[in-house]
Amino acid sequence: MNMFDWAYRSIRISMFVALIFFHPTHSHAQLPVADSCQSGVQIDVKDLLHRLNHKTQPAGSSAGSNAASNAASNTGGNAASKPEKAFQIAVLPAVGYSSNTGLAAAACANVVWTLPGAGKESSALTSFTYTQYRQTILPFLVSVWTKNDRFNIVVDDRYINYPSSLYGVLGRSNIDSGYTVNFSWVKLHQSVLARIRPNMYLGVGLYYDYYWNIKEENVPTTLPPRNARVGPGSAFEDYTGQKIPADEETAVGPVFKFLFDSRDNPINAVKGLYGSVIYHPSFKAWGSDANCATLIVDVRKYLSLSANKYNVLALWAYYWANFGNAPFLMLPSSGWDDLWNTGRGFSQGRYRGNQMRYFESEYRFQLSRNGLLGGVLFTNLQNFPNEMFTSYSDYHDLSKANVTALGYGMGLRLKLNKCSKTNLAFDAGFGQRFPKPWFAINLGEVF
Repeated sequence: MNMFDWAYRSIRISMFVALIFFHPTHSHAQLPVADSCQSGVQIDVKDLLHRLNHKTQPAGSSAGSNAASNAASNTGGNAASKPEKAFQIAVLPAVGYSSNTGLAAAACANVVWTLPGAGKESSALTSFTYTQYRQTILPFLVSVWTKNDRFNIVVDDRYINYPSSLYGVLGRSNIDSGYTVNFSWVKLHQSVLARIRPNMYLGVGLYYDYYWNIKEENVPTTLPPRNARVGPGSAFEDYTGQKIPADEETAVGPVFKFLFDSRDNPINAVKGLYGSVIYHPSFKAWGSDANCATLIVDVRKYLSLSANKYNVLALWAYYWANFGNAPFLMLPSSGWDDLWNTGRGFSQGRYRGNQMRYFESEYRFQLSRNGLLGGVLFTNLQNFPNEMFTSYSDYHDLSKANVTALGYGMGLRLKLNKCSKTNLAFDAGFGQRFPKPWFAINLGEVF
C-alpha cells in the first residue's frame, strides 16, 4: 500500500459514503488491474451499483445506450477512453466510527500522480476531522516516488487536539475509573528512503514532536489498601515525579529507517513479507526534554491457504521500545502506533510502558462466491514488561507490573474496489479484562 492509503487508515475515517456516492476516477492510487478485475468473476460495490442501475433502466432504453453506459462505467464515466491526466485530484466528504473517536466527520482532499519514469504512484493527502469526543485531526501526508523508484520522499505532518484516556495497571483498576488527558500535538516527520536492492530500502530523516496544553481531567482518588504506601495520584505524577504535569513535552532528533517489502499487493496482500525498522534518537541539545531513543520493529507475513488465494493467514509482530526518559505521551501504548491499529479489542491508551511487544494473527476468507463480501477472525496478544503504574488501581505497593492481555474479534469486509482489492472493514472485538465491546470502521485491512 502506498503511503496515502496507510495514512488514511491512521485517522480512522471510513470513506464509505465518499467512495460510493462521490467516487471520482483515481480517488485512490490504484495498483495495476489484476486478473480478477478483468475476468468479471469478482465484483465490487461499483459493479453492484451498476447492475442495480442497469435493472432500473427505462423501458425505452436501447441496447446501444446500455452498451454505452457499460463502457462509460468501465472508463470512469466516459464512453470514449481518454488519456489519463498527470494529476488526479479528489475532494471528498467522509464519515466513520471507532471506539476511540466515536462518530467522526471529515472533509478530505488528495492528489495522485506519477513522475516520469517512476513505477509507483506518488500521492498527497490532507483532511480535517472532528469527532464525537471533541477530537480534531489535521494531517498533511505526502509520498513521492522518483524515477525508477530509486527514492521515496515521505512527509507525515499532523496537528492533533486529542482528549485521550489513561488507565491503571493490568485491569486491576476498574475500567470505568479511567480518566482523560487532553493535549494538543504537532507532529513533523520527514524522511527519504533510497533503494539498495530490489524490495529493500534505507532511509534517514528528521522527527519533531511537540505537545502542549497538557491537562489531566477528573483524576480519580482512592484510599490505599491496608498496610500499603500512598502512591502518586496520576500517571504523569508517577512518571515525572511532578504533582502537576508539565504543560509542554518536546522530542526532536534524526530517524534511521530500513524497509523490506515483497508483498504481492500492499493494500490487501495474499503472500509476501513486510519488514520495517525505525530508530529515532532525541537529543536535549536539539531541543528535546531529555536524551532518549525509540526503536520500532514491524514485521508482517502473508500466507495463502487456498488455490484461489481468497483464504489468507496474516501474521503481524510489532516491537516498540523506549530507551531513556522519553516524554510521557510518547511512551509505547496500546493503539498509539503510527497507524493507531495495535490492540484491537481495547481502548486506545489502555496500557502504557517503556516496552510494547505485540503479536496479531488474522484469518481472512471470502463469504460470497463473487468476492463482494468477506470476513475475518483475529486475535492479538500485547505485553508490557514495565507497564506504568497509577495509584487509583488500589495496588499502591506495586511500582510496576508485567502486563499481558489478549484481544480477539471478527469482522465483515465489503469489496470497494476489486482491482486494488480495497475493502471497507467493519470490526468488532473484546479485550481481556476489558468488558466494553470495541468497534471500528476502516478503509482497507488493519495490516
